[in-house]
Amino acid sequence: MILNFKSTPLITRIERNFDANEINTSFQTNIPTRLIEFWNFFEEVTFENGINIYGFNIAVERNGLYGVSVYAPDYILIGDDGGGQGVFLKKNSDQLNVFYQDLGALSSPLYSLDIDLFSWLENNPVIDEKNVPSVELDLIDEVKVYVVRVPNDANKFIMDIRKCFNLKLSIKDIREKLNGLPFLVIQDIKLMKYGKTIEILNQKYNCLEVYNSKNVILISPVKN
Repeated sequence: MILNFKSTPLITRIERNFDANEINTSFQTNIPTRLIEFWNFFEEVTFENGINIYGFNIAVERNGLYGVSVYAPDYILIGDDGGGQGVFLKKNSDQLNVFYQDLGALSSPLYSLDIDLFSWLENNPVIDEKNVPSVELDLIDEVKVYVVRVPNDANKFIMDIRKCFNLKLSIKDIREKLNGLPFLVIQDIKLMKYGKTIEILNQKYNCLEVYNSKNVILISPVKN
């Protein structure tokens, strides 16, 4: 694999023919071919600003160390920024979009840099503080609320969401929409006003997912 780095990272090379099945089994997902190829050539790539991308063996060790499969089961940890933030890829995706989150807050939503991993690496990779969303911004951002799984008690749930969000949809309409998930319940509302309501609804029915204006998931149902 040839990567055209604009900067000159410290590279630890390796030549190994990793078996795709071995890698997929280790992470319980289908790893894209480009990442497997990277792992066949690189044991570790470290940039001057602290960005560090792991080889396969290190990735396996760090995912176990930070409990990624428990706290962020939809992602794999493939690096860090040298300052406590992890670099992640989303599982079961052919895309290698870069995500990041504090390694001590993996139960919180992960944020996307909206860039391909290798394009990012070749163009002076960085995670700036200005790119890290704050809780305060999420609270005043306008969000969308979806039903993404069948609620625990559909009849009571329908009554509650009509009341909580002052929905004009009829009971019949909502029941029909629950047969075709995901179902957009409401949009352009603020967590500052509705956050507690959504939390209570999810405690009772475990079915709501909330996205901010950048389509980052802020709240999800608990995985059973």
